[in-house]
Amino acid sequence: MNLTSMKTLARTGAVLSFGFFSVPGLALMAHAGGDAETGQIIFGSLFIGVGCFAGTLLWLMGEKLGTKSNGQ
Repeated sequence: MNLTSMKTLARTGAVLSFGFFSVPGLALMAHAGGDAETGQIIFGSLFIGVGCFAGTLLWLMGEKLGTKSNGQ
C-alpha cells in the first residue's frame, strides 16, 4: 500500500469515526429534549467528545504519514 492510499484511508477513517460517534451523541441529546434525564445528555456529550477526539487523532496521524523527518 503506498503512502497516498494510506493517507486517504486515515482521512476516511477520521471522518467516519467522527460521524459514527457524533450522530448517536446528537440523537441521545435530542431524545432527552426538555426532560430531566441528564444521563442521556451526559452520554450524548461523551459520544460527541470521543468522536471529536478520535476523528482529530486519526486525521493528524494521516497528515503525519506524509511528512518526512530531516534525518531521512
